[in-house]
Amino acid sequence: MMSQHSSGGVGTVVVLNGPSSSGKSSLARALQDRWPGLLLDGGLDRHLGMLPRAYLGPSWSHVYRYAYGPDGTIRAISVGPAGERLHRGMHRAVAALAGSGCDVVVDHVLLERRWALDLVQVLEGVPTVLVGVRLPAEVLARRERERADRTLGQALAQLPAVHSHGGYDVQVDTSVLTPDEAAEVVLGRVAADGVPTAAARWRHDLGS
Repeated sequence: MMSQHSSGGVGTVVVLNGPSSSGKSSLARALQDRWPGLLLDGGLDRHLGMLPRAYLGPSWSHVYRYAYGPDGTIRAISVGPAGERLHRGMHRAVAALAGSGCDVVVDHVLLERRWALDLVQVLEGVPTVLVGVRLPAEVLARRERERADRTLGQALAQLPAVHSHGGYDVQVDTSVLTPDEAAEVVLGRVAADGVPTAAARWRHDLGS
């Protein structure tokens, strides 16, 4: 299934779904280093970086909204109107890149059922490998604390929802695998014979 496309072909999309601080960005870079051809990074971090500075600061609630518990810990996350448009645009940008013959790796945090459904519907007809990026909650919380650029509590608030949409074509545990090792697991599934089936199952199950 892995591709090195000439003009007019359809690219492969590899979706890395998991909470923030789970190692998706490192895995995406490791995949790019090993991919036999052009693999573009079209993930959520890249699209968030397109936002005006105000939306990354005082207007962040237009992108994501946090609900806090009595102890000040984030308990729930919802999306704002700018975030809704950003996600829809991102999904269609990825589909357009794949339609032009580019392979794309997409780091994502699929918090909402509607986002998961929108993604797989937009990618219908595009070879898509859904990868679950997992790790234990205690390891996730520690990683978030150790990273100065993260909002504390965000990752654990994401964890209950992000993997609730259905099964994956392949899963990796980044608490026991290095980015390079996890990339080899994903590449093994991408290169395997047979068509990945998780996206089709999501389309059926989430759309019903």
